[in-house]
Order: sequence, then C-alpha cells, then structure tokens
Amino acid sequence: MAFSVVFQTALMLALLSWRTCQSEVLAEYSPLTPEGLNISVSSALQHLHFQWTVHKLPYQELQMVFPIEISRVETSKVIWMGNYSTTVKQDQVLHWSWESELPLECAPHFVRIKSIVNDARFPELSFTSNWSSWKEVRAPTPEQNHWLIFPRNKLVEEGSNVTFCYNSARNPGLSCYVESALIDGEQLDSNLFTFTLTNIPFIRTQGTNIYCGVNHTLKDGVVLFVSKVLEEPKNFSCETQDFKTLNCTWDPGVDTGLGYNRQPSQQYTLFDSVSGKKKFCVHNNWCNWEISQDLPATFNFTLTAENYLRKRTVSTAFALTDRVHLKAPESVYFKNVSATNATVTWKVPVFRNYVTLLCQIELHDKENVRQEHNVSIKGNGEFLFSELQPDTEYVVRIRCASARHVWKWSKWAAATLVTAEAAPSKALDVWRIVKSNEGLHNVTLFWKPLSKFHANGKILFYNIVAKNLDKKSELKLLCIPAPTNGTELTLDQGSYQIQVTANNSVGPSPTSEIVISENSGNEEVEEEKINGTKDGFLVSWNPRYGDRAGHVVDWCEHPQNLHCDLQWKYLGSNTTSTVISSDAFRPGIRYNFGIYELSTDKTAYLVEKKTGYTQELAPLDSPQVAVANLTPHSFTLSWKDYDTESQRGFIQGYYVCLKSNSTECHPDSVKEGLPAYMLMHIILPMMLCVLLIAVVCYWKSQWVKEKCYPDIPDPYKSSILSLVKSKENPHLTVMNVKDCIPDAIEVINKSEGTKVQFTGKPLTESESPRPANLYLLPAEDFSGLAPCISFENFTYNESACDSGSCAHIPVPTTAPPCQLGMLASPDNSLTSLENTHTHSQGEIPAGEMNMNYVSQLASPMLGDKDSLLINPPEPVLCSEYKMQMAVPSHLASPVLSE
Repeated sequence: MAFSVVFQTALMLALLSWRTCQSEVLAEYSPLTPEGLNISVSSALQHLHFQWTVHKLPYQELQMVFPIEISRVETSKVIWMGNYSTTVKQDQVLHWSWESELPLECAPHFVRIKSIVNDARFPELSFTSNWSSWKEVRAPTPEQNHWLIFPRNKLVEEGSNVTFCYNSARNPGLSCYVESALIDGEQLDSNLFTFTLTNIPFIRTQGTNIYCGVNHTLKDGVVLFVSKVLEEPKNFSCETQDFKTLNCTWDPGVDTGLGYNRQPSQQYTLFDSVSGKKKFCVHNNWCNWEISQDLPATFNFTLTAENYLRKRTVSTAFALTDRVHLKAPESVYFKNVSATNATVTWKVPVFRNYVTLLCQIELHDKENVRQEHNVSIKGNGEFLFSELQPDTEYVVRIRCASARHVWKWSKWAAATLVTAEAAPSKALDVWRIVKSNEGLHNVTLFWKPLSKFHANGKILFYNIVAKNLDKKSELKLLCIPAPTNGTELTLDQGSYQIQVTANNSVGPSPTSEIVISENSGNEEVEEEKINGTKDGFLVSWNPRYGDRAGHVVDWCEHPQNLHCDLQWKYLGSNTTSTVISSDAFRPGIRYNFGIYELSTDKTAYLVEKKTGYTQELAPLDSPQVAVANLTPHSFTLSWKDYDTESQRGFIQGYYVCLKSNSTECHPDSVKEGLPAYMLMHIILPMMLCVLLIAVVCYWKSQWVKEKCYPDIPDPYKSSILSLVKSKENPHLTVMNVKDCIPDAIEVINKSEGTKVQFTGKPLTESESPRPANLYLLPAEDFSGLAPCISFENFTYNESACDSGSCAHIPVPTTAPPCQLGMLASPDNSLTSLENTHTHSQGEIPAGEMNMNYVSQLASPMLGDKDSLLINPPEPVLCSEYKMQMAVPSHLASPVLSE
C-alpha cells in the first residue's frame, strides 16, 4: 500500500516535470516566422525569385505552408495571394518564383510572407506565424533611362498573351501603336498605363513593332519577337545500308529561328539509352550514328528538339537487321544470250554476307513488264530468263532488301538486254491483182511487212518462186530487196503457183502460196452499189462454191492516187459479211470492193463487186455540153459521162432547162415537193375540175367534135364530082390533087370583115406540100398585096390540134420575097411575124382569126357582101374548077349551093 502511494506520487512528479519541459520548448520555437527574405528580379522572364529561411525548428523537418502576398504600386493594392507548401528542414534555404504579367519595370512591387505548420504528425504545432514586413522590389533600369515602354525585346510563342506598360509622366497625351494600329491603354495610376495583346500572331522573323508617340512624334518603341511553336519531330526513323552507319532522319516541321539572333533555329540531340551515348546533330533533319561492332545490334533512340522556349522529344527502338535499306545492286551483266534465253548476274554491296537478301527482278520491253521474279541470295546473284522474243531489246531492273524484314527496297539497278535473231515465225500476208492481156497474165503481187514480233530480226529480202502448173519444169525466181512490199510478174496464160518468203540473217519465213488460174483476170461480174456510213462499209455476199477455204475482200484506200494503197482482208469460209472501216475513207470518193472465194488449192475466184461512198456529195462541175443538128425547131445536146473515179456520188440523171436569155432556170423549184396535207388540198379540187370538164365535154361532145376535130370530107361523096366533066376520061370520079393548081385563099378579119386575097402560082410535083402544111403563094398576075406565108394545116393535123396548137395566125399586109418554110409552132409563127411586120396596115390579132376551107364551086354566102370575092383570078389549069378560098367560119354558109 505504501509502495503504491509512493509510486503514484513519483509518476505524477515525472509527468509534471515533462509538461514543464515541453512548455519551455514550445515557448522557444513558437514564432517560426520566415526570416532573411531576399527577392531578386529577372526582367527578361518577368520573374521574382524569393529566398528565405525558418530557424529553430523543433524537429528535423516539418510540413509547412507559406502564404504569400504581392502588391503593386503600394502595399494596399494586393494583386496576388497564394500558398507555397513544402517540407522544411533545419536551416534549409527555401526558394520560390513568381511570374508577373506586367513588366516589373512598370511599377514597384511589395512582398510579404508568413508560415503555417501543417504536419499531421505534430498536431500540437499547428499555428500560424505573423506576416513578415513588406519587402519592396524594383526592377533595375539603366541610368539616364528614357525608356517609356516595357517589356523590351520580349520573346514569346505564337498565340501567347503579353501585357505592356508605358509611363506618360513626361509626355502628356502619349499614344501607343502595334504595327500602326492604335491601342487603348488602361490607367493604373496618374501616369501609368497598360495594355494587353492576346493570341499574338507570327508576323515576321524580325518581330512585331510596338511604338508610342505624341502628335505623330515618336517617343519610344520596342520589338516583340514572336516565335513559331516548336513542333515534335515527325517520321523519325533510322536505317543502315552497309551495317556500319545508321542514318536517322526526321521531318523537323517549322523553323523557329528569329532575326537579330534573338532565337536560333531549334537544335536536335540524339541519345541512345542502350549505349548511353549522346550526339548533337549538325543538321536539322538528319543525323548519322556510328555502329559499334562489339555492342548488341539493338538501339533505343530519343530525339530531342529544343529552342529558347520549349523542348520536344520523340523515341524509336529497333533491331539493326530490321532497318536494312541496301544500296542499289552493282555490276549487272548478261551471259549466254541467245534468241530466247539469257542469264543475268549482279552484286549487292553489303558488309555482312551472312545476311539473306531478297531480290526482285523485272523484265521490260518497250511497252510493258513482261516478267517478274523474286530471288533469295547471299552476296552475288544470278538468274536465267527464258521464253524471250528474238531480236528484241529488253530492260532488266533489279532491287534487293533484307529477307528477314523488308524495311525498304533498294533503288533499282537497270541494264539493257538484246536477244539474238531467229528465222521469221509467220508467213507473209500476200495478195495479187491479175490483168489478162494478149494471152499473158500481168500479175501484181503485194504483201504486208511482218511485224517485229514475227520478223525475229531485220528482213533483208523476199524470195518469189513462180511455178507453171502445166509445165512442172518451168520456174521463175525473183529476189526482191527489203523494204519493198510488192512486185510485178508477166506470166503465160496457164496456171501458176506463186510462193513468197521473207528472209533475215538466220533464214526464211514459212512459205505463202497463191495460185493464178488460167481464167484469172477474165471474170465478168456485175457491180453492185452499196451505201457506206462514216464508220465504214458493210460488205456482204452470197457464197458461190461449196468447196471453199475462205474469202478475201480487197479495196483501195486512196483510189484517186496513182498508187491506190491496196488493202485486203482474209475471212473464214463460213463468213458472208464484214465491216470495212478505215481512217483514210473520205466523203465524196468512190470505193470499190472485190469479193473473192478461195478454193482449197489457194486459187482465188472473183464472185462479187461492190461500189459505194461513205457519203455522197453533189457534183463539183456541170457537164461540158455540145450543141449539134440545130434546126429552126430542134437541136441535139450531147455531153460526155463523168469519169467514174471523179464522181462524188452516183449520177442518177441530168436536168435540162430550156430558157430564153432573159429568164432563169430554177431546178430547185422544179424538184421541190409538197407536203401530203397540201397535196390533198390541191389534188381534190383538180379532180373535181377534171370530172366537171369531162361531164360538160360528154354533154357537148357533138359540139366539141364539130369545133375541134370535124369529120374529114369523103371525096367520093363530094358534090363537086357531079360537075366535073373530064374530057380525057369521062368515068373519072375522083379529083387528082396534083392536077389541080390552087388559085387563091382569102383570109377575112372577123371583126372588120376586111378581106385580103392571096393568089397562088402553080406548084410543081416536087414542090407539093406535105399534108400537114398549107402553103400560101402570091399569084403571078395579082397586083395587090402579096404576102408569102406558110400555114400549118391544123384542120387536118389532128395531133397538132389536140396539143393546143390550133392558134389564130395574123397575116401581115406586106411580106418579103416568097420563102417556103415550116413553123415549129403557132406561137413561134406569131412571134416571128409580129417582130418582122409590126404596125402593119393589114395585121390581124391572133385571137380574132379563124380559117375555113371553102371549095371553088361554093357560092358566095347570101346576104353577105363582104364575103364576095374581089377580082377572083382565073385558074391557069383545071379550068373546070371554080376558085377556092378561105373565109371565117361564122360567115360560111351552113349549106353550100350547087
């Protein structure tokens, strides 16, 4: 019991002693106020750098917070408040920086600081110290400073914000400009103004100009250097070509260098974390790295780009054998070159021959890639080409890469290969033209040159052998030098087999054969017209012979030229049509096509001919016309046919226009057609008129017959016969015309009734007129007017009357000496008489004349004194006959007296 009391008393005394000791310790360290505050200024970066210490820490380290306040111009204008947290150790000097938006040269700054213990381990130490006293900070400026604008020559990145200040104490009314644009400032105190530029653009490498002045007088200016934003390197990669050196490349992006050495271009550093080596790169887009032969062939590179404002990095890791980019193959040669085969060899410059390479080989001709091959090699390479074309130029290309990992192919190495010649591989395409003349065959041979693919070399000459099939021993041999593509042969009328071969330096081509039969060149085939189009001609035919080997169609592409450029086309035995097209076809030119059937023995038989135009054109010239057999009423026109080759279309006919000198021919109006709705409007009325005329004519048929074509009097029924008393032959009942001499014809004006009498003289038998004409001749003893006129007897010329030629003929009162002649038509007679005897005293209008034939025995019309004959002459012969005359029809007596 006593022991427990003593123990409790001792414990309480110890505890009281510890608490007393602790209180003394806390009382000693309770201030913990920051001491020795030192502030430095970095004007370029606009930074304030703080230094301070905290003395007499109760423990080795404490978690503390330092509240900081910053004022500008005066202590009462706090512009920033913040906390800085850190772990503080015994006697440690603490550092902290603050960046000012406003240039530090613009105004004085004031700073104060205090501390707070914030350590969870020692909750009893949680207390806040007092503020330190205000510390004034001013940025240093040169002596005799006349600068008005800050900051000076500041460097920023594109897109940044920058605040400027200017002092107008000594320059009232000061204004500032950015690249000539006026800037409104914000007043901080009576003389201090600021303005902020946001999202600043890059203008030029020499910087952006900012200046201030009064009344356009410059007082101060600065340059703001704006840098492009440094970019991260792109497409960073490394590769080797010789296993000795790595070549690393990248895309640097934009250059961030600025003028006046304010900022150089970005710098690049290459660092390999495997070897720990570092290299500063001289160039801005590539860098070489030497490969150490004693280190593992793996790399882990970091590329760093850096300028004054920031850094950018990019990395890559790889095995050396995965980044092999070989050099182009070397020493490409050919050996064992023949017409169809060749071997190519090459070398690849590599450091380690144990590396397996994959090589790609291409064979090109002038048009396309003909062969492609992949070959795996170690060191040198070799490959055999086969199935080549003789006498052909090829280009061989080779490139290689690492077979383990195709990182990149090498560049191509190329060489030219020319194969040897071989004999031509195809027979010539041969055709012929055969003309027979005087028992001979004139044969013109044509052949098409072989293509380079089939010639297999340069063609030197052509051999031609002509064998007489009737006389086996008879041969004709010809050697035609190249590049001729045709020749002429003169052969007998028999059958011949002609063989043609093409020859180069190696040998001849397969033989081409054609057979000339005995009848070749004598075929008679009718020519048929065909119509072509701009696309060519569709030529079709009917097979003639059942046993045939094929067909041939030939034509001339330039038929108007001396060398017509004969073309031909071989077709199969079952073909009966083909389309012939050519760029040489032109409109207005006739093209002729011959169709031949080939027999099994190579004989060609002409079976059809075609001719046509792709487009027909109108003739260029009219025919050259000659006039012959000219008479008063007819003439003959003649002209030569157009030359067939010069025709621009098929001649379908000729248009002849007969006109006077004062009129024009209009062929187009004659040929012009009318539309069917217009034709009906014309044809229907015409049909109605014709029908009406037919009805009237039928109703007045007897009257029409009497007026237009009266009955011809029957001589046997004439009343004159009863008065004839022939002394020589009393039984004569028919009057002989040649024994009768016409005395006179009287033409009477219908309107005036005047009479003009014409007396005729005797006509001899040789002068007897044709039945269709009536001749009026003056009497020998007639002393009055005596015109000589020939009339066509329309009364007895039914055809003339039907054709509308029954015209009225005026008779002039005077006439030239008597001339006999036939008038082609009443119209021409009228024209001739009017032109010759105009204004004649006795001229009678044509429309008022008519004429009736009146017998000599007829009595004058009763009651018509104008119808009596005036001094009728007596006939010289046939005195039994009374005088004959012509009187108007309306005055003639319907019944003749005896």
